[in-house]
Amino acid sequence: MNVERKKGETETQYIWRIGQMIDSGQIGNWKEITPILNKELREDETEYRDESAYRKKYQYAKMFYDDIFSHRENDYEYIEELENLKTEIQKERTKLRDERTVKNRDIRVEARVEDKLDYLEEVIKEQGKIDYKPLKPAERQEMLNESDNDLIVMLTDLHIGQTFYSAFGNYDPEIAENRLMQYLNKIIEIKDRHNSENCFVTLQGDMISGSIHKTVAITNSENVIKQIIRASEMISAFIYELSKHFKKVTVASVTGNHSRIDRKEDALKDERLDTLIEWYAKSKLSSVDNVEFEPSFDNTMSFIDVRGLGYVLVHGDYDRFDANGVSKLSMLLGWFPYCVLFGHKHFPATSEINGIKIVQAGSMPGSGDDHTIEMRLSGVPSQTVLVCTEKGIECNYTVELE
Repeated sequence: MNVERKKGETETQYIWRIGQMIDSGQIGNWKEITPILNKELREDETEYRDESAYRKKYQYAKMFYDDIFSHRENDYEYIEELENLKTEIQKERTKLRDERTVKNRDIRVEARVEDKLDYLEEVIKEQGKIDYKPLKPAERQEMLNESDNDLIVMLTDLHIGQTFYSAFGNYDPEIAENRLMQYLNKIIEIKDRHNSENCFVTLQGDMISGSIHKTVAITNSENVIKQIIRASEMISAFIYELSKHFKKVTVASVTGNHSRIDRKEDALKDERLDTLIEWYAKSKLSSVDNVEFEPSFDNTMSFIDVRGLGYVLVHGDYDRFDANGVSKLSMLLGWFPYCVLFGHKHFPATSEINGIKIVQAGSMPGSGDDHTIEMRLSGVPSQTVLVCTEKGIECNYTVELE
């Protein structure tokens, strides 16, 4: 019987093995085996121990084993518990691994999208240098006349992509382009009439028809991607043409409800496709040095300073065209604007509330679609131009379009 200490065996392991052999009757008692233990475990005779030192150490170990582990060796519930715990650990490991995989995939996708957008932006800028060349010095000099007024050109609710033909009105992308050209010519007439110096273009949302409702989607002649492309090109060209007639063109924008990408109750405030149109126009016109895009502090509201007076832009889906709406907006801003500019309702209107002027522009389609007919709403296609001095709005032009 091998009672010598095995290679690599700790003192505790060795004593446990000897104790098991004594209990099973394979060897004698502790007193008989103690000399061997002392020889294997004690190098110096002065450190030799009697049999009780080894026996008690084994008994303590055996007591703990019997109390905690021995009765569980055949305990089915305990084994099942361990198996369940092992399964849960494996599940958590798998879950963590999957989450890491998804996260890494999202990071890679986001990085690729950013790279593509950066590339696309550069392509748009380069194309803009070809399509929209800056004015020559002689041409620019003709526009450097000083004046006491500027124009605010409101551009809202174009609903590019919407198509309808009825007894009460017609609209499609080609009609939209024609009306935008009419509007541009009228703006130049107003500019010449008042000798206006600068121009502020307010893009006030719903530039595309979108697909927020089934009733809207079925009247679209183009999908949303084509709507964005067409609207972006139209608005870029519109702003460029204005830059030829004004000393400076400043563009500010807000988003509209028709450009959201989900239904109202699920849509995020900042996820609206009008933002892409502004981004495209800004990139395309980056080489035109007298066009400037005003940074927006929020997608739902923007601000322009026209000869020292503050004008706030909203679409109108979050703000009512009344005293309550203007009061809530002013309290949110923390100051009182001179004027609040609205879109959304598709008809022109003006009012004044406690000294704050409110101006609402019309829409490019006008009436004639199923919604306006069913609601018994009529309206002429129109946009609004304001002639502004340091004292405020001097003239308000409702530009009706054929």
